Amino acid sequence: MIRGICYAVLVVLSSTAPTAWAQVAVDELSAEHATLGDYAKFRFPLVQGEGEAAQRINTWLQVSLLEHFPGGPGQTPFDAVWPKEGQWTGVTSLDYQVVTNAAGFLSIVFNGEYTGAYPSSFSQSYQFETQTGQPLFLATLFTEAGARKLQDRVDAMQIHDIDAFLQADQPNGLDQQEAEIQADLYRECRENVRAGLYDEREWQLRADALVMIRGCGFPHAVRALNDLGDEESRFDYEALTPWLSEYGHCLLVEKRADCPLPRPGPHGVFMGEIDGRFSVTLVLGAWSGPAWYAYDKYKVPIRLHQEASRDGAVVLTRRADGETTEIFTFQWTDDGDLVGRWQRPGRPPLPVHLH
Repeated sequence: MIRGICYAVLVVLSSTAPTAWAQVAVDELSAEHATLGDYAKFRFPLVQGEGEAAQRINTWLQVSLLEHFPGGPGQTPFDAVWPKEGQWTGVTSLDYQVVTNAAGFLSIVFNGEYTGAYPSSFSQSYQFETQTGQPLFLATLFTEAGARKLQDRVDAMQIHDIDAFLQADQPNGLDQQEAEIQADLYRECRENVRAGLYDEREWQLRADALVMIRGCGFPHAVRALNDLGDEESRFDYEALTPWLSEYGHCLLVEKRADCPLPRPGPHGVFMGEIDGRFSVTLVLGAWSGPAWYAYDKYKVPIRLHQEASRDGAVVLTRRADGETTEIFTFQWTDDGDLVGRWQRPGRPPLPVHLH
């Protein structure tokens, strides 16, 4: 039995806070699961507001972590991911922290645990620009060369730490077999870093610095051997100036909330209509999968697969029992809109325009 869902204010803002802060009102969704004991209470942020920015942020977060569209069916927003009554498979704990609530961006980190064959903890950070509510990525904030330099710098720090650890005598109480397993895992991690296999690092936007989080992510069975754990590399925004894009400099160094927005895509939340009649919301690139969409009237999530395309089109398909049942085909416009068609096999296509 689920005990219900409640709403509580998360952030209370001081009247003496600088004007550059607290530009987004964040409330809280919470619900208790009846059979998870000490981990029964789940907490989740809810951005307040009637505009598209709040809708995009809430949609991206809930689809990414809950496989749920805001306001969709279910007793709670957590129904799709937490364990069914009497079972343990699913998300077994979930909490969050607002890292930074600034004039032009919002940064939130989630911590939780998923239980399948065994429990696995996870931490996932999200950043959003607050003009339109689209998620932020390093590729948006940095030039291509700047993002590469940042990645190289963090990789070099991690390789240095691993080498120093392997060269030192570690009085960690491990027996010979455990010590050999630990050393092999760190050598494997080092080679993965050198090969560029850790491109999607965890990162956060703090008040005055970008923080990159680096670690080796040992398998669950040997997690206790990960003496280095996760480490943070802090980069003050002023020091990043040579690497930032014009938009990144405006947002992070000048701390402006009215920065000219970069062209959206290829990930984000897009809203519009099919055939000018059916309002839909599309999510591209969320943590939970390639794409999801929902009819705004029903808010039921529909999972889509992204297909390879040679002409720059975005092709998304819905499948059932191995058969394709729906196809979206889009092209990007100069304004960053998605324009194309939706079609069921054997039926005429209908036009789609999303922004």
